[in-house]
Amino acid sequence: DLPSFQTVNASREWLGYPTQKPEALLERIIKASTNPGDLVLDAYCGCGTTVAVAERLGLNWIGIDITYHSIGLILKRLVDAYGEQILNSVQVDGIPQDMGAARALANRDDDRVRKEFEKWAVLTYTNNRAVINDKKGADKGIDGIVYFATGKGQTARMVLQVKSGGANRGTIATLKGDMQREKAELATLITMDEPTKSMILEAKSVGVYEHALMGRSYDRIQIVTVREMIEQDARIDLPLSYDAVKPGKKG
Repeated sequence: DLPSFQTVNASREWLGYPTQKPEALLERIIKASTNPGDLVLDAYCGCGTTVAVAERLGLNWIGIDITYHSIGLILKRLVDAYGEQILNSVQVDGIPQDMGAARALANRDDDRVRKEFEKWAVLTYTNNRAVINDKKGADKGIDGIVYFATGKGQTARMVLQVKSGGANRGTIATLKGDMQREKAELATLITMDEPTKSMILEAKSVGVYEHALMGRSYDRIQIVTVREMIEQDARIDLPLSYDAVKPGKKG
């Protein structure tokens, strides 16, 4: 019988992706249809099982998917298996590498493509550790949530919002309300525009969070620009409690 997750539900490779296949199945297929040095192409690679198996077998590979969520999950899967150094040998195309590309992605007319900008921003800033809010029109201002450790066995939440333009003082005031509603200790606004003085003052007025585990203070509302992410590699610096990428529910 072909292996399936119906018989190996406890497998540590299960990521919750709705169409995920077991690595054993893809390994059987790839071994039966390739020779050493061949190139493996998966044009709808989802959570990257084909990519993971091809890499383990020492084959060249190309993986393609339409969503940044999938690309982020695949990169995380490779890092978990091989360490950060694997990224030096992986070429990633189709995601923003400069401000022009970021603006082009954010300003697409297609709502679905614009949502990919939000996913890219949230996952890039959190090193692919955030839970993405995929509910169209029902995010209540929240595009992602990340959980961070506050002590032994204790966690807290940070909510994230992405603005491709038009952020102002009111954006921060609204985010404060969203943070309180979600019972989050921290919030981050990722903005394409440079923050105004009134935005910075509004964020500062919300106060600071004392992180005992880190021994430092954090502004309860932080503002991060897309430019800082691209040009200065600005990333979250909290002790994240666990991997929170959730690509989908098993159907």
